[in-house]
Amino acid sequence: MSRILVTGFGPFPGVKDNPSAPLMTALRTRRGHFELLGIHLETHVLPVAYHGLAARLSALAADTAPDAILHFGVATRRKIISVETRARNHANRSAPDAQGDRPPSELLDGKADKSLAVRIPAAGIAARIRAGGIAAETSCDAGAYLCNATLYETLRSRKNLPAGFIHIPFPAGPRNASQVSFDHIVAAAEIAIVALVLHVRQVNSLATSTPDNTRKSISAGVIRRAKAVA
Repeated sequence: MSRILVTGFGPFPGVKDNPSAPLMTALRTRRGHFELLGIHLETHVLPVAYHGLAARLSALAADTAPDAILHFGVATRRKIISVETRARNHANRSAPDAQGDRPPSELLDGKADKSLAVRIPAAGIAARIRAGGIAAETSCDAGAYLCNATLYETLRSRKNLPAGFIHIPFPAGPRNASQVSFDHIVAAAEIAIVALVLHVRQVNSLATSTPDNTRKSISAGVIRRAKAVA
């Protein structure tokens, strides 16, 4: 059984209803389906707060003991799914978090690298989501807010753990021009989680316990369901 920690975020200034929070709820309702695929899913909604970020992520990882971590957050100006490829050692000091606090410095870590690459197959995940009929791309800019800070801290502190981030847009509606509905977002998340698990099993040399045709069948089945939604 592969254990995957998946997180979303709560509200923050300008975003009263963060769609990554109900995404966590939707994924929890699919736990039985994931269990059938050999995936134990842990979901959590993070507060949009700089204070205690490192301790919060460390405690969450310790409690869940995941084989991989996949964060989700909303990108208010994007119209499609974005699979991030890196986190930058940068924070926007002009943007307060949900508690009204601002980062103490423009650098998340004064002694660390300028950027850290994700440890997930970002391009492959984006391609699988597109194969499900859902608009998706890779991105090299995770922003300069809590999404980026969360990804950076996860990559910095969990150096041996596959970890990544997917930005979702606001779901399509009368007041925005998003190309994806909430059902699309849920389907894309399911595809991404399954793709990540298959990657983890392959990297950990566990693929021999799941024959190639079975792995392809699992992936194809998830993509078929996504196409039915699209």
